[in-house]
Amino acid sequence: MNETAAWQLFESYFLAILLGALMGLERERQEQRLAGLRTFILVTLLGAVCGSMALNGSYPWMVPAGLIAITVQSATVQFLRLKGDLAPGLTTSIALLVAYGIGVLLATGHTVPAVAISLATTVILYFKLQMHEFSRRLKQRDLYAIFQFILVAFIILPILPNRGFGPYLALNPYNIWLMVVIISAINLSGYITLKVAGQRWGGPVLGLLGGIVSSTATTLSFSRYTRDNPSFSQAAALVVSLASTVVLVRVAFLIGMIHPTLLAGLALPMGAMFVGGLIPVFVIWRNTPGGDGPMPNTKNPVGLPQALLFGLLYAAVILAVSAAKDYLGDSGVYIVALISGLTDVDAITLSNARLVKQGFLSVSQAHISILIALVSNLCFKLGLVGFFSTKLMFRWTLCCFVCLALPALLILI
Repeated sequence: MNETAAWQLFESYFLAILLGALMGLERERQEQRLAGLRTFILVTLLGAVCGSMALNGSYPWMVPAGLIAITVQSATVQFLRLKGDLAPGLTTSIALLVAYGIGVLLATGHTVPAVAISLATTVILYFKLQMHEFSRRLKQRDLYAIFQFILVAFIILPILPNRGFGPYLALNPYNIWLMVVIISAINLSGYITLKVAGQRWGGPVLGLLGGIVSSTATTLSFSRYTRDNPSFSQAAALVVSLASTVVLVRVAFLIGMIHPTLLAGLALPMGAMFVGGLIPVFVIWRNTPGGDGPMPNTKNPVGLPQALLFGLLYAAVILAVSAAKDYLGDSGVYIVALISGLTDVDAITLSNARLVKQGFLSVSQAHISILIALVSNLCFKLGLVGFFSTKLMFRWTLCCFVCLALPALLILI
């Protein structure tokens, strides 16, 4: 063995000791532990030794032999704990097997995956109570949302053809459903966070999370709530205005994922809109008493019907923009943005980003189209507030929305 190979071998052993200690320190905190700091270090080191011996080709049976040894010893300890009236637990036993596998990964040169897995394992072990509390907070409909996202993302998406169909070859099933997956992932993360922690932290967090999940649903929920609770009008305006401001972050994220270059030209107007929206929100927040508000009445954000509906809407917008550009020129593109933006900004944002990337739309056309959709969406939500809420909430929301839309209007006019 040359000097370089020997150094790499000792480096893997050293990392095995460190990563084993990382996991073992967490287990050392447990009162009735199956294994602690020393055990985890030794198991990870054993994995590294077995992996390096198997890698030489002389002892290919060492890795499975070590795995069997760790499994037998864990099973023996569990049996003895059961005989001694101690509750058996599988978590530490499985963690020991993971530690052994990390050692093998290190010995075979897979350092980055080994470090990532050890960190993830330590986090899972450390946040036991929080994960149990999180699972208890999830309702059946929330679990359905998670299962349906798995269906949408990992079962339907891979089987779809990745080529254009229809007029202008604008309808790509894989691309359309990929947009559905992206929107569903954002909605699901915000939805679960909102259900677990939103109400506990008051209006500002409800506004932030409501903007991630659905600013329109948040606007409708809080507008209706103020009819029976007029004293909450100012706080409701805070939540709705903040949710609509956060939509800008969501739109910027979507554009950045599809076509980052397009985002550069929108950074200034959207940044100005974001700051303009935050100023009145901050004024309202300083003058609004604390207290929990109602939870936005959001439905399952990734249910199959909702996924299909967004997919159809996105496909319709793609086709409409392509046809409008062909028959009506720039004005047709802007008309589509105005109409589609009334109820959904995501579809027009994603479609414009994709069409610019394909060279069908110019960057300036997409910029104007997205700004029109944002202003159109604000007008629609202001109409909901005016129809369902109190006059006080409407006045505060109008003030916030004017400040939010003003930079875009100055560009469009």
